[in-house]
Amino acid sequence: IYVIDSSDRRRLEETGIELNSLLEEPKLAGVSLLVFANKQDLATALPADKIAQTLNLHSIRDHKWQIQPSSAKLGDGVQEGMEWATKQAK
Repeated sequence: IYVIDSSDRRRLEETGIELNSLLEEPKLAGVSLLVFANKQDLATALPADKIAQTLNLHSIRDHKWQIQPSSAKLGDGVQEGMEWATKQAK
């Protein structure tokens, strides 16, 4: 599970670099990836599809992945994301 601050556009590139480094770890080979695009309750938040595009998630071939818009503050999207992660773990 990887959580991104959807309202922090300045750090999005840095976040993408870090995510790619993690996905190259041999211990994580084939592990499913859930990305929470958090803080969707803020007016400055990028939509999840734009974040997926910026992070180039569509190029990931070695991992099943899902991007889930969410607001931890409001609880929106958290349950849906965790349900997806649970299904992937079975």
